[in-house]
Formats: sequence, C-alpha cells, structure tokens
Amino acid sequence: MYWKSEVTQPYFIDIAKGKEIGQKMAALVDENTTALLTDKHRTKYEYNSKGQKRARSMGDVWLLDRGIYHPINVKTGVVGSEGRPNLVSLKKVLSAIIERQIDSYYLLMVKMAIPNDASDIQPSVVFTDMLAWLPYTTFDSGTGQMMLKAKAFFDAYNPSTVPARTLSQKVSDLLCLYEKGEKRLRDSRDRDLKKYRNDGAEFLGSDNWVVTSATQESLFLQ
Repeated sequence: MYWKSEVTQPYFIDIAKGKEIGQKMAALVDENTTALLTDKHRTKYEYNSKGQKRARSMGDVWLLDRGIYHPINVKTGVVGSEGRPNLVSLKKVLSAIIERQIDSYYLLMVKMAIPNDASDIQPSVVFTDMLAWLPYTTFDSGTGQMMLKAKAFFDAYNPSTVPARTLSQKVSDLLCLYEKGEKRLRDSRDRDLKKYRNDGAEFLGSDNWVVTSATQESLFLQ
C-alpha cells in the first residue's frame, strides 16, 4: 500500500511532528492520493463550459466504473481529531442525481494514527459511497454543506456491511437531511430575530444611549 511506505519517509515524519499537522498533511495526502488514482485508474476531472477546470467540482477526481464516472471526495483524517469535516454541497449532489448525472458519491479517506513521537504512523483507507451512510452526516443550511459526523461514522463503519440503499432511498434520505437543515436554520433565525427585537425594544425604551468606558469593558480592548 502506497501510504504504508510513504509514512516512513523522513519528510512525512517531520510533518507529523510539526504544528498544524492536519492542514499540512491534508494538502499533501489529498494531492498524492488523487495523483495515484489518476495514474492507476481511468479518471476524469470536471470542467466548465469554457474548458476551465472546476475549482469546486463535486469530486476531487472522477473514477470510471461500469461505464460511468463517479465523483470521489478525497479526505485526510488524523485519528483522535475527528470532527465534522465538510463533504459537499447537498443541493449540488441532489441536483446531479435528479438530472441523472450521478448515482453515488464516494468518500476516499486516508486516516492516520500518529503516536506522540510519530515513530510508527499507521495509515488506513476508507472508500465507500457516502449516500449509503447519510445518517452519519449532517447538513448546514447556512453554508449549504453536508458534513461528516466523523466519530459516529468511523465507530459504525464496516466495509463488509455497507447499508444497502436504492437510488430512490438515497434521494429520500437527502431530502430528509435537507428539510431538517432548513428547519434548524429557520428556528435559529427566528430565535435571533426574537432576541434582537427584545434587545432593540429595551434599548429604544431606555433614556441612556451614551457609550462609556464602562460599557466598553466587555470588548477587552488592549
């Protein structure tokens, strides 16, 4: 396996021992993994109508299988630092399925288990259709991004027992995720609006609108 050899190289160990490991490692691993896929498999990249490579394509690379190309999202993860990494625009994926452009959305994640001294880095690879694992994603309607609930996903993930989801079930799950995200956003905005209405009414009803050094204390200006 490519990464089992690569993590033993001095340059990689230096990165693993340094600061901001996640960011530095992500750029390197994503780029090298994408290049490796391109070298070993039939792949394509997405371009716009002017022939320019799309900066925000659904897939970092598109992989040929059974006569069609599938978007592959290449990610890097450090074991113990699982958060909620962005995956893709939910509306972009949903539109592409409805327009019969895709029927899957693959995640290829290279996970790195890094000991404190970076002496024995253990890489592992997850490759799966994320549309089969939508209960382990969430949707931020403000940014439009689907995000991976990484810890819950990796606790549940087993490559031999991938949930069987038909395309209609995938679309139904995406719509449900979309609706829940929209509701959370509406509820949040309603709460904000209520708060500022109340705070604004209190301010307008006051006879003291003077800014003072005391009212600026909470800014912690230095």
